[in-house]
Amino acid sequence: MQAGHCLPSEFESAEAVRAAVVSGKYTIVLLLDEHIMARVVRPHYKDPDAKRGCIFHRKDGCELPFSERPYGCRVLKPRERDGEHCDPQGITIEEAGQMWEESGYLPPIWKSVYPIR
Repeated sequence: MQAGHCLPSEFESAEAVRAAVVSGKYTIVLLLDEHIMARVVRPHYKDPDAKRGCIFHRKDGCELPFSERPYGCRVLKPRERDGEHCDPQGITIEEAGQMWEESGYLPPIWKSVYPIR
């Protein structure tokens, strides 16, 4: 289980993004393949070493109220059967990555000022 991606519009400023990342509750993930080199902000991993899980996920579901969940979580269509994956809807993680790179909220991709966990 991975957390959904956030959109820049969920934060008020570059300082708000920095505070969220420094808090340890959110992280910046690099999207890198033949189609994209961009970053997105998403909730931090529950298991950072394995890069797995969502810090907000509990046995009974998400600890965040629906309105405070990241965009990618709010638009996720739940799976219909065990063993299936949930179906992401709306703005894709790749599109969100482009939005983040254009937002001015992140430092240049080659210059990291946020702690890496």
